[in-house]
Amino acid sequence: MRFTFIIMVISSTLLGIENVRAESPAEIYQRRVIPLLQSTQGSSCSACHLQGIQLTDLLSSDPKATFASLRSRGWIDLDHPSESKLLQFISKKPDQSTELMDRVRESELEAIGAWIRAAVQDPESLNAPLPELKDLLLDEALIRHARKDQILHRFIDVVWSQFERCANCHSPDRNAKQVDKHGEQMSWIVPNSPADTLRLLEERKLINVDDPLASPLKTKALGKDDHGGGVKFPVDGQTDREWGKFLIDYGAIKKKRYQTSADLPVYESIRTFRTGFHLKIKDLPKLSAGQYAVVLMDRLDSLGRVTAEAVAMGEGRVAQDGSSWSTTLVVLEPAHLGQSPKPVAWNGIMPDGKYQLRWILVDDSRIPIEQIITSQSNLRTEIESLWKPGHSGAKQISFSDFKLLKSAN
Repeated sequence: MRFTFIIMVISSTLLGIENVRAESPAEIYQRRVIPLLQSTQGSSCSACHLQGIQLTDLLSSDPKATFASLRSRGWIDLDHPSESKLLQFISKKPDQSTELMDRVRESELEAIGAWIRAAVQDPESLNAPLPELKDLLLDEALIRHARKDQILHRFIDVVWSQFERCANCHSPDRNAKQVDKHGEQMSWIVPNSPADTLRLLEERKLINVDDPLASPLKTKALGKDDHGGGVKFPVDGQTDREWGKFLIDYGAIKKKRYQTSADLPVYESIRTFRTGFHLKIKDLPKLSAGQYAVVLMDRLDSLGRVTAEAVAMGEGRVAQDGSSWSTTLVVLEPAHLGQSPKPVAWNGIMPDGKYQLRWILVDDSRIPIEQIITSQSNLRTEIESLWKPGHSGAKQISFSDFKLLKSAN
C-alpha cells in the first residue's frame, strides 16, 4: 500500500496534477527584480538619460514601498497593469541602441511586468499608504532636460545648424584634399548623423566636458587656436554665446553638476541656420577695429514692400584696418528646443528675389538675438536678386550704397 502511494505521488507530480502555489509579489520581486538592480550591465534608463535617473532611483529593495511610490507617481495602471507608464518608459528604445541594452530592456520588461501584474492583485500591496513624491533625487524638469534625445535636439538647433561653416574641411564627403594633407582626424562631421557627430566630437576631445569653454570646437572657430579655416564667427556674438551655452550645458550633464532645474540655461528662441551666402561690406567709414555689427535681411515684394520680419542675418566684427566687414548669412526661424528639430532647407526660406539689407551697429554683442532682429535701423540698401553661394561668389557692397531712409517701410 505504501509503495502504491509513493507511485501515485510521483505520477501526479510528473503529470502536473500537484497544485503549485503562485509566487507572491515579494517573491517575484526578490527573485527577478532585485538581480536587475544589482546588475553591472546598467539599466535601460541610461539608454535615454545622461543624468538624474537610474532604475535604482525608482525601485528599492522593498517591493511594497516601491509599489506605493510608483503608484503615487502615477506610473502603475491598476486596471491595465501591462500598460503601466513605468513599462512604457522602459520599452522606449532610442534610435541608437546596442544588443546588450536590448537584452537588458527585455529582461526589465519581463521581470518588472510580472511583478506589477502580481502586485495589482495583492491586497497588502494595494493597501500600502502612498508616500509623498520625494523619491527622486532630481526634479522632473531636470531629468527631462538630461534625456539624450533632448540633448541631441539642442545640439542640432544650436551647433549642428551651423556646421555648413565647417563642412568643406571636416566632412568626409567634401574634404578629400584636407585629409590627404593633414590626415583622417580632419573628418569629425558624420554626414546626416548629428548623434554620431556629437559622439565623435567628444571622442576626439574637440568637446572638453571638464572645461567646456576651452573646447577646441569653439576656440578654433573663434580663431583663438591655430585654425586653417580662419575665424568662423565673432567672439561674444550670438553664435559664440549659444555654442558656449550648449557646451557648458553638455559638460554639466555629463559631469552630473546640476542639482535642480533652476540651474538650467535658457536658450534663445530663434534658431539660426547657416546658408552659403557670403557678404562683404567695404569702404566703411571710420569705425573701430573689432566693432560688432549686424546686417538684417528682409524680403521685398514686387512693389518694394517688406513682406515679413527679417528672414536672415549676418553678424561680424569690423576688420583690423577698419575698412571692411564680412559675414556668412544665417536664416532665422523659431527654435525647436525640447522638440524634434525639423530639417531646414534655407533656399526655401530665402527664395531668389528682391531683398533689403539693414546695417546695424551693436554696442553690446551680448544683446539677445530677439532684440537685435527687431532693431529699427533706417540705414538700408536693396538688392535685386540673390547671389552665388560660396566664398568665391561673395557679394560685395560699398557702404555708400546704404542710404539713411526717413521712415521704415
